[in-house]
Amino acid sequence: MNFEYVESFLAVVHTGSFRQAAKQLGISQPAVSQHIKKLEASLNTQLIIRDRKGNQLTSAAQKLLPYAESLVLVTQRAVSALKSTKLIIGASSNIGIYLLPPYLKYHLEKYANSYEVDLVIDTNPIIADKLETGLVDIALMEWWDNRPGFIAQLWQNEELVVIVPPNHPWRNLTKVPKAYLENIEMLGGEKGTGTRRLLQQFFGEQVHKMRISMELGSTEAVKRAVQAGLGVSIVLSKSVTQEVQAGLLRAIPIDVDSKTLCKKLFVIWRSSLSLDSLVHQFIQMLLHE
Repeated sequence: MNFEYVESFLAVVHTGSFRQAAKQLGISQPAVSQHIKKLEASLNTQLIIRDRKGNQLTSAAQKLLPYAESLVLVTQRAVSALKSTKLIIGASSNIGIYLLPPYLKYHLEKYANSYEVDLVIDTNPIIADKLETGLVDIALMEWWDNRPGFIAQLWQNEELVVIVPPNHPWRNLTKVPKAYLENIEMLGGEKGTGTRRLLQQFFGEQVHKMRISMELGSTEAVKRAVQAGLGVSIVLSKSVTQEVQAGLLRAIPIDVDSKTLCKKLFVIWRSSLSLDSLVHQFIQMLLHE
C-alpha cells in the first residue's frame, strides 16, 4: 500500500471530512480524494461512502483501520530510530513488574544513562505483536510461538508456586502434591501467560480437574484475592517475594514427580540485529550478568 494514500485515509477517518483532512495534511482536497480512490483501487474495495449524512466507513474500512494505524506508527518509529538513540523494551506484566527492574538499574548505571530506555509492559500476546511490528526492540516473555525472523533465547527458569493465605491448612507444607490441586477452586490471573499450557504438559489428562473459579486479570489482583481468603493460585515465585517476607502469603513449591515446576522465560529479538546495536548490548547483559 502507498503510505501517502494510507495517511490520507486516516486523516479522513479521524477528521470526518475530506476538507479537514486536506487541511491537516497540507494538500488540496482533490488530492485527498485521488488518494482515497487510488487506495480503494489498489485494494479492490470501497472504503468510504459519501452521502448526505457525511462520510461513512464501509466494513472493509473498519477492518483496514487498525492496520493502517499500525503502519503509520511503525513508519514513525523507523524514522525516529534513525534520528535518536533509544532502546524500547517490551515485557510481559510479570517479568516487567517483578523481575526486570534490577537488570534495568544495573544496565543504566553501567552505561551512565548514555541513552534513553523505555519499558512497555503488557500481556504476552500484545508484547509479541509489538515486537513483530517494530514497536518494541526486544521482548521478554513467558513463551514464544516461533515466529519467523526472530531469535528466542532462554533467559531464566522461574519457579511456579502455590500461594495460600497464612492461615490456610496447607501453610506448613514444604511442597504441594499435584493430587492436592485436583478439584480445588483456583484463582486465575492474566490470560496469555502460558501457565495453563505448562500445567497441561506436567499434569496431562488430570489438568481438567484443576478448576478456575475466578479470572482476575493480573497477578496483583490474584495476590490480594488470596490474602482475602477467596482461594489459592499458582504464580511465579518472584512475584510474591515481598508478601512472603511480610507474612501476608505462603508460597509453596509444586511437587511434580519429585521435580519443582518451573516456567521458562525468554528474551526475543529480531534475527537481523547488528552486533553493535543497543539491543545486542542489553541482551548480553541479560544473558551474562
